[in-house]
Amino acid sequence: MSKQWVRAQVKKNELQDTVDRGLRWAMENRQTAGIGAGAIALVLLLAGLFLYSHHSRQTAAWDDLSLANGLAYSGQTDAALKKVDEITAAYSGTSAAGYSLLFAGDMLFHKDRFADSEKYYKQLVDRGQPQVLLPLALGGLALAQETGGQCAEAVKTGERFLGTYPEHFLAAQVHASLARCEMTLGQRDTAKATLQKIALQYPETSWATWAQEQLKALGGGV
Repeated sequence: MSKQWVRAQVKKNELQDTVDRGLRWAMENRQTAGIGAGAIALVLLLAGLFLYSHHSRQTAAWDDLSLANGLAYSGQTDAALKKVDEITAAYSGTSAAGYSLLFAGDMLFHKDRFADSEKYYKQLVDRGQPQVLLPLALGGLALAQETGGQCAEAVKTGERFLGTYPEHFLAAQVHASLARCEMTLGQRDTAKATLQKIALQYPETSWATWAQEQLKALGGGV
């Protein structure tokens, strides 16, 4: 699924919902409020102006996010982050703001700036929208915390992820992060249980092979 398709669908759905609400309101209140044809035309004109403004904000936010991507890929990380911060401040109610936070978290993670990436992942989790991005933000947050040496926090984040999105495609990765952190924290029995779960839930995968190897090292099997 391309970013362009996602962008188009988000805009289409939001605009359509707004149009539908405006039309329903006008028709349902025409008689009770004594609204005539001229008044309805005025309502629709105002709705059109609102939609134009809404569409312009959406477009501007996505254009700025594209610019942030370009800056990042040209090696201008700090400039890209500044653009992300501008998006979240100026267009906080748009879907592009949520996508920009995930973009910043991923970019910083791959730059080994784990504490900074954690900040952006947390902003997206706290924001709560778009919901489709929340498991990605939680999964990224767990890895950033683990890699940044915060295993106690990573365990809590991993447990939250697995309790909410047990069937997500990132679940195996989060399970593995959880097991590594449990081993790091000296939680041997808990780590064994997590590794056994990985081996059983993801058979014939690299995750299962890795889990079985870790179990042998710990002296336990499936």
